[in-house]
Amino acid sequence: MKILREDEKDVLQFANAHPLASIGRLFTTARSRIAEDALSRAVERGVRQIVILGAGLDTFALRNPHGAQQIRIYEVDHPATQAWKRLRLAEAQIALPSWLIFVPVDFERDDVGEKLVAAGFQQNSPAFFSWLGVVPYLTQDAIGRTLDYMSSIRNSEVVFDYMEPPEAFSEELRRIEKERSEQLEKIGERMDSRFDPAAIAAMLRSHAFCAIEDISFQEILSRFGHAVQGLAPGHAGVHVVHAQH
Repeated sequence: MKILREDEKDVLQFANAHPLASIGRLFTTARSRIAEDALSRAVERGVRQIVILGAGLDTFALRNPHGAQQIRIYEVDHPATQAWKRLRLAEAQIALPSWLIFVPVDFERDDVGEKLVAAGFQQNSPAFFSWLGVVPYLTQDAIGRTLDYMSSIRNSEVVFDYMEPPEAFSEELRRIEKERSEQLEKIGERMDSRFDPAAIAAMLRSHAFCAIEDISFQEILSRFGHAVQGLAPGHAGVHVVHAQH
């Protein structure tokens, strides 16, 4: 709220006026909760390198509960987006913590591994990758290259989300998703990649990820959605995956 200079009353008013948007809010919140819980378990096991791919306005590094463990958090994002975020943080007078390292990367053009190593990342040490809200916007080639890199890091693990093809959604949500896609096209963004669960599992296994947990929206609803009033989304083909190498 502070970073975006949003007014809480305005946000709540919007939320109440658009009840179906609660599906997106629940999913966005739940995927962060799932990722940060898995991250905490990784830190307990001794992982000290956290990579947030496509970080956007992710605030984990600012809320980091593991400061005493001397972890390093690498925020990887498009140079323009990262510059905008840094400006927002400066304007909000939010200090940058010592464990946060910014790594500007264009996923479609740059070598993620090279950029990370140049920023101090240790390729011979385990790492946890958080990759939220990114996969649907990448080409399958870019997804494959990123998974190739992650699988080259010993004892690596990743949490990411993906979307099934539109046929997997209920009719009402399919209409909303179509409108959203059209809006994204207008601002120069589009969703390039959708998968069914079997294809995601096969892709991860082909990159030597063995422990794969695929969490559907229905499971998210049962875990986290009990407090959401009037939420009846039908089938929403969104998933969160936690995979370990």
